[in-house]
Amino acid sequence: MKIASVGEVIGNHKVLEVKPLPHLQGHYIRLEHVSTGARHIHIACPDDNNCFNVAFPTVPQDSTGVAHILEHIVLAGSERYPVRDPFFSMIPRSLATFINALTAPDHTQYPFSTRNEKDFYNLLEVYLDACFFPRIDYEAYRQEAWRYEFSEMENPDSSLKYGGVVFNEMKGQTATPQYLMHKAVGKAIFPDLTYSKDSGGDPRFIPDLSWEGLKAFHARHYHPSNAFFFTYGNLPLEKTLGQLERLALSRFEKIDPMTRIPDQPRFGQPGVYEAAYPLSPSEPPEKKSQALVAWLGPFVGDSFQMLAFKVLERVLLANAASPLRKALLESRLGEALADGTGYHDHFRQSVFAAGLRGINTEDAGKVEDLIFGVLKGLSEKGVDKVMVEAAIHRLEIESREVSNAGWPYPLKVFFQIAGPYLNGGDPYQTLQFDADLSRLRAELEAGPFFENLIRERFLENTHRARIVLKPDQTLTERLEAEERAKLDKIRSGLSEEQVRQIIAEAKALKARQEAREDKSVLPTLALSDVPMTLEDVSHQSERMSGAAVGFFPQPTNGLSYLDIQFDVSGMEDRLKDLLPLFAFVAPRMGAGQSDYLQMASRIEALTGGVNAGVGLRVSPEDVGRFSQGFTLSGKALYRNHRAFFDILKDLSTKLYFDKAHLKNLLGQFRAQFDSRVIAMGHLFARNLAAAQLGGANTLRERWEGLSQLATLKRLVALDEAGVDRLLGDLEAVRDHLFRNTNLSICVTAEDSALGELQGYVAELLSALPAAAAASANAELPSVRLFPQARTTAVPVAYDGKAFSTVAYQHPDAPVLLVLANLLREEFLHKEIREKGGAYGGFALFEPEIGLFSMLSYRDPNITRTFQIFDRAARYVLDAEITAETLKEAILRSCGQVDPLLAPEAKGRTRFFNDLAGYTLEKRLQFKQKLLQVTLADLKRVAEDYLSKPAALAVISNEEKVKQANSEMGGVFQIAAI
Repeated sequence: MKIASVGEVIGNHKVLEVKPLPHLQGHYIRLEHVSTGARHIHIACPDDNNCFNVAFPTVPQDSTGVAHILEHIVLAGSERYPVRDPFFSMIPRSLATFINALTAPDHTQYPFSTRNEKDFYNLLEVYLDACFFPRIDYEAYRQEAWRYEFSEMENPDSSLKYGGVVFNEMKGQTATPQYLMHKAVGKAIFPDLTYSKDSGGDPRFIPDLSWEGLKAFHARHYHPSNAFFFTYGNLPLEKTLGQLERLALSRFEKIDPMTRIPDQPRFGQPGVYEAAYPLSPSEPPEKKSQALVAWLGPFVGDSFQMLAFKVLERVLLANAASPLRKALLESRLGEALADGTGYHDHFRQSVFAAGLRGINTEDAGKVEDLIFGVLKGLSEKGVDKVMVEAAIHRLEIESREVSNAGWPYPLKVFFQIAGPYLNGGDPYQTLQFDADLSRLRAELEAGPFFENLIRERFLENTHRARIVLKPDQTLTERLEAEERAKLDKIRSGLSEEQVRQIIAEAKALKARQEAREDKSVLPTLALSDVPMTLEDVSHQSERMSGAAVGFFPQPTNGLSYLDIQFDVSGMEDRLKDLLPLFAFVAPRMGAGQSDYLQMASRIEALTGGVNAGVGLRVSPEDVGRFSQGFTLSGKALYRNHRAFFDILKDLSTKLYFDKAHLKNLLGQFRAQFDSRVIAMGHLFARNLAAAQLGGANTLRERWEGLSQLATLKRLVALDEAGVDRLLGDLEAVRDHLFRNTNLSICVTAEDSALGELQGYVAELLSALPAAAAASANAELPSVRLFPQARTTAVPVAYDGKAFSTVAYQHPDAPVLLVLANLLREEFLHKEIREKGGAYGGFALFEPEIGLFSMLSYRDPNITRTFQIFDRAARYVLDAEITAETLKEAILRSCGQVDPLLAPEAKGRTRFFNDLAGYTLEKRLQFKQKLLQVTLADLKRVAEDYLSKPAALAVISNEEKVKQANSEMGGVFQIAAI
């Protein structure tokens, strides 16, 4: 790979800096576009998962959501690609490992990554044209942002309402305490800056955004002079820069976009900020508030200060032994750390915050006093040096680990450098962990570094605020009433001509949405571009003391990974509902000679984390047969192998439960689970529907769905005798699981470390006790199709319809996967998102459980959406589906069955796939069968499976559910969450 030289001009970009990146086996190259001043950072390395990103500082001065709405609309048609939705149209034309756009508080970014070179340049063309030459047409603005429409499109006597994808998306988003706390931090700490505005958009103000204002915002912000490019991977830089110049940059001259964000003027005294979040009327408001203390921190471009704060964050908050976390959670003032707790580097000046959720509002001052008491004590008595070393150790692991968990690794690199890159700092220095660590160690040697940091940045820092987030049981209803009153007033003032215009515009938008388009202008891959192989991960499998053990040599950069799966089958059925809780508390309890605080310290100092989880795997031949497993997982640096295995041995052989700590953990887990419902409502709706189908679906819902939340709410309310019984039940779970029968162990590390690890595995196996007697597995419920509705304080809906189909090995399974992608891209996206205004409409087929589902996300509709679901089979039977459309659905499916995996995940995935029967040969056969799917196959399976009785579920507010129930003949059984 040819490396650029400083001063060289490539594709009208001047090379300003070239520096080595040994940990990536590559180089950091910083450039600037000669004509426009556009910045560019390229990470040249051997990784074939090539990434592109362009970020624009966007600094809205109001809460109309202009930056967020623009993100949607630039991807809705451009100069070279004048189709209705090139972004969503490219998804099935690509093998992208990531494709999206993201709006942050002060910038908007457009990233994608792919392992296919042709795909990379196809997506590059579409993204460049979208960002720099979008159409921003009026109909796209009305569809994505907001619009007036009548409930019955051509009936002016029906009620006037708002429509729009972003409008409905943000209705759902602003119903979540997490988002409202994030907004509150911006308002409280940066009242004079763009951060005090809602870049996503407040539904109350989104209708204040005009089409003209949107276009003006683009002209100023989406200019190369305001662009920060990022590329990563092994493709030639010369070709990429040449494409940037040819396709976009050559058409611009340098301007000053005036998007620089100043420093927030510092507060002379601390502030107090209060906000409300919606709470369901069925939930008691006591102990439902949050209190957060937030401080202004250092500039995000100072990599040393950032490292120091990240170390301090871990010392104070990372685990049960961390002094601030311990004091907060053991105070019994609340049940979990407040939303927003931690160190935040997504503002130009960072923010550190800490607090509690689940408190009484009047206790907010006590929370603040408690926090300051802990910090004052640390500044005077000293910060534990052992805890500092443990925190540094964990950050060292993070700096070494190449993982695609959560985000593709190239994007993680961008996120790491984004703060200094976009705000005038030194991005390269941010990648130099060792250099900043050396400086930190020197500071620690010189004196009380963290003690001084706490005193200066916290105790003496008047630029802080106490933020209180309070529950409001009438907020959702009140906001809806205010919106209704506003619309009624607007309706009363409309002239006949304005009424006719609303109807005409609604017809025009509908015509646009229904118009057939020629998408051939968009670039695409051919099926011949799909690699028809799957990586055959090298490994050694053997039996050790009766356990199935797999050793996988992978380039893990000095880290070893261990996964121990215990057999759940035979456990008493009533205990199985406790498995998610057991998985949460087991790594957080005491074991051996260590109490829970000592164990937390050991895990922090000597491992990269120990976690647990519960799951099931359905047989590839029969959806009625499935295995149930509990997995204990961890990772560690090679130098800590002995200590790592000692910890795992203690947890699996000498785990014990502390009653007081269990109560704390139970509250934390309930709060954590509760916060997922609105954020992932469509998946909870899917599980609620699928549970009606029986078998593995029922058990999955008990572990992952609203049934588990109900279990946790019941456990939190236990009296002392009840908690004692719970302790006994958790001990019974422990005694059933941690035995040496039906064990499976996966070890992933570099080849040189596997020999040593083999000895440790043998030692661990010999320490486990013999199996206890198992009880008979309970019969899981059979199919019982009773449509379910659950109500909570959310102004939108999450709708789900689910069908039980066939196992992975069945000939129809690949066809069903293609069918799901076809319906999602060609039917549901148009009907539910574009026409219906929901943020998302999905069809999903999960071939490893045999479940086909149709879902909506942040949807203003219930009845209409279920009517759309009912039309899905008819659409496939009647639509003129072209060969190109079929090819795209197949292409999308091929990408789904061969996902991007990091080295540490390759061993784990292969090992547990093989054990469950999903062998390399079967998975390759499945992928090959995708290429053989025909239109006749799609029509046949649509008629055979989507016409069967299905399970229905919805999550929304009580008023919407009751209205839908009356419209749909009272089908839903309604209960509050």
